[in-house]
Amino acid sequence: MAKKKISKNRKKNVIMSTLFLLIIGLMVFYVWIFNYTNQLFAKIDVIKREEANLITQNRIISVELDRLSRVDRIKQIASSEMNMWSPPPETLSIIIDVTTVR
Repeated sequence: MAKKKISKNRKKNVIMSTLFLLIIGLMVFYVWIFNYTNQLFAKIDVIKREEANLITQNRIISVELDRLSRVDRIKQIASSEMNMWSPPPETLSIIIDVTTVR
């Protein structure tokens, strides 16, 4: 009878130890997952801030491009800095020969 009692206590101790180690393992796993998700959220925040900065820079560059590509500005630079000039307008005459139209 003493052997059975020892083996029952031993089985109980093994089961309790296994459960304890399992719980500790699950807690470590939970902390690791929690830490990993926090790192991912921090990276996402950095990327979102970078995206917002890039969108702002893109808008600024687009406005600058529109300002620099205005026709009156290009014409002014061409005439003042490059000594270019616009040719005088030409008169275009179209003559229709009625005999060859048919």
